[in-house]
Amino acid sequence: MNNKGSVLILMVIVIALVIVMGLSVLNTAAKQYEIKKFNIDSKESFYVSETGINEAYVRTCDLMDESIEAALQVADDYLAINPSDLVEAENIYRENYMTHLRANIYNRIETEINPSIKIWNENLLFIDNELRLILKSSYMHENNVYKISGADFVICVPDYDEVSTTYDVRNYIRIQNWNN
Repeated sequence: MNNKGSVLILMVIVIALVIVMGLSVLNTAAKQYEIKKFNIDSKESFYVSETGINEAYVRTCDLMDESIEAALQVADDYLAINPSDLVEAENIYRENYMTHLRANIYNRIETEINPSIKIWNENLLFIDNELRLILKSSYMHENNVYKISGADFVICVPDYDEVSTTYDVRNYIRIQNWNN
């Protein structure tokens, strides 16, 4: 019996099996890395998208403060001429606040940069002295991971008496329906 070539064939089979198993382990490790990288990119996209909502909140508060100050100035100018007509001054304040806010809200809140922030309302109307903004913030990660976050901002019209002295605009805005 001649067994001279059988060891060589056995070695080739063993080496082939080791190579196949090594490639299988390497492929599994590469897939696991891709999954982990996608999860990390997905979480980062989610948090950056939510950052857009937070930035919109800050810009909304700034606009509300500016609108209050502009409306107060018009109402105070009216009171300087008609000091006894406080009711009309309050109406002038309210109307100027709402007009200033609606006129400036799109260019203050919406952004095209990443994260992109959009107002999804078609008509911005104050109903019972409240304006509801439906906001969506979207972020596209460099690895094409796309996330959207949204929230509803409810902006109230502050009373003239409350803002005549010191005030905090955060008391006049609520966030509802925060979602992803």
